[in-house]
Amino acid sequence: MKKPLSTAPARLQRMLLRLQKYDLEVRHKPGKEIPVADALSRLYLEETDHMSESFEAQIHLVTSHLPVSTQRLEEVRRETEKDAQLIILTETVKEGWPETRRQCNPHIAEFWNHRDELTVHQGIIFKGQKIVIPRAMRREMLDILHQSHMGQEKTKARAKDILFWPGMNAQIEEKIQQCSICQEHQASNIKEPMIPHAVPERPWQNVATDLFCYNGDEFIIVTDYYSKFFEFMKLNRTKSADVITKMKKLFATHGIPEKVVSDNGPQFASELFAKFAEEWGFKHVTASPRYPQSNGLAERSVQTAKRLLRKAEADKTDPYLALLEYRNTPIDSQLESPAQILMGRRLRTKLPTTNEQLMPRNVDHKNVKQHLEARQHKQKHWYDKSAKSLPTLTTGDSVRIQQDGRWTPASVIRECDQPRSYVVQTPEGTEYRRNRKHLRATPATGTSTTPAPESSTTPAPEAATTPAATPVPVTTQQAPYVTRSGRAVNPPTKLNL
Repeated sequence: MKKPLSTAPARLQRMLLRLQKYDLEVRHKPGKEIPVADALSRLYLEETDHMSESFEAQIHLVTSHLPVSTQRLEEVRRETEKDAQLIILTETVKEGWPETRRQCNPHIAEFWNHRDELTVHQGIIFKGQKIVIPRAMRREMLDILHQSHMGQEKTKARAKDILFWPGMNAQIEEKIQQCSICQEHQASNIKEPMIPHAVPERPWQNVATDLFCYNGDEFIIVTDYYSKFFEFMKLNRTKSADVITKMKKLFATHGIPEKVVSDNGPQFASELFAKFAEEWGFKHVTASPRYPQSNGLAERSVQTAKRLLRKAEADKTDPYLALLEYRNTPIDSQLESPAQILMGRRLRTKLPTTNEQLMPRNVDHKNVKQHLEARQHKQKHWYDKSAKSLPTLTTGDSVRIQQDGRWTPASVIRECDQPRSYVVQTPEGTEYRRNRKHLRATPATGTSTTPAPESSTTPAPEAATTPAATPVPVTTQQAPYVTRSGRAVNPPTKLNL
């Protein structure tokens, strides 16, 4: 037998115990493949079972060792005797189930798929070794299961260990989704597939900028998306006017780019910087707040610049010589150096070079662009292996925004021009712009589609006056059978010929 003895229904354990001393293999053979009936099956011996007491003792041993207190079992027994649906189920289990589902009482149809595992022992219904909880106790059981505020899978695993009722998993999920404490302390969203910046057509067409601090000094860095050539300069103050002055100096040297990408620092989000962008004729794009990877090139350039400064300081050498060598170093074996891609020439350094090597030469920009796109495609391929797209949000959606490690309620006001960027508003009226990674969709209040613990997927019968109430007669006009996924199965209409 494939099913272990400990997980078999109590009423089947007698048969399995009898077969323990035999090494057998059970195979099902349809009746159409048995042309002649087995004579021995028609002429069986009268049952002379001298082991009934031992079997009953074994079944009692299994039920008595359940991880449930005696008081709780007695409470389950009392509520089972009061539950009209379970009264009908008890009688059906004892007397036998009908041949087809259509003949089953509609009030217990949701137990049909588990009929082979249901048993009744001392007034309590078991599914295998799990207790079938009466409807009146289900909300209390959900509260007890959720006392530790574990996740959905852990809570369902705990419930499946000893409890059962139809729709239990869905009600556990709804319970956790509606728990404000669980929603507030959820883990961060999974990362989404990468959306890389488009490779420009030429050098210094699109640049990224950021501010960074080193040894107490503030610096501004500007990086070219095409050549990876970056410039950084020290700032006396971090005001918008100082940042604009430094950027004007760079633009006067290399030209005005078409697009400047930055974060949402106050220096770049000010009206003064917006006026600067309008007067100088470039498009200013800001990344989502608290989502630095959207401005990843500038962040990566900051790491490189800090590393150069740190190593030069440790070696007591000139950091600008280190920066010069970096600009002259090829990006990889198939591309030229940042200086060559940007300016079309090598820069003279302390290393011995010939006049021929320092002469300007044309760069195959078509090859550069193809190679950069191939690198991006490879990066995206490996990054997306552990990424998953999140559903798109719309205006008015109820969400939770991740702030300081916690998820607080908010609602979506509008979607920004940048991908996966939304403006949300908290109940206090404060507006934030956040990336989809920092937003978690939540079900709106009062729109739950999961049945409550007191309800059931089928209408409950009226309360029975006695525990031995007879099942409700099945009529021909039955409600359509509803599957676990919520799909209604309507019987086909046949011609009565």
